[in-house]
Amino acid sequence: QAAAALARLSADLQRYRRHLEWLRRAGPALRPLEPELGALLARLERLGRSLDLLLSRLSLPRPSAPQTPLPAPGSAWAAVRAGHAVLQSLHLYLDWASRALVLLRNKL
Repeated sequence: QAAAALARLSADLQRYRRHLEWLRRAGPALRPLEPELGALLARLERLGRSLDLLLSRLSLPRPSAPQTPLPAPGSAWAAVRAGHAVLQSLHLYLDWASRALVLLRNKL
């Protein structure tokens, strides 16, 4: 059960990093958020490295997230809406991930 949860955490984290990189390139509508997106992306990358280290310590394979192409935003408003949706989803994911990690810590 721990292996499946860690694999899902790793794959989801990779997916969110791709989405944040996409948001950084989404266009001028999100330029004011560039410092915050960059800081968030750096923190996710650090978390990903820590998770990869844990996977290697437990001798578990590192899963790869499917690389589906992300569409270009059609307008500035579409980029803002997409950014809001990604960040809202990321917030829910991080809430779930923190709970999963606490449960795994108690089991390992």
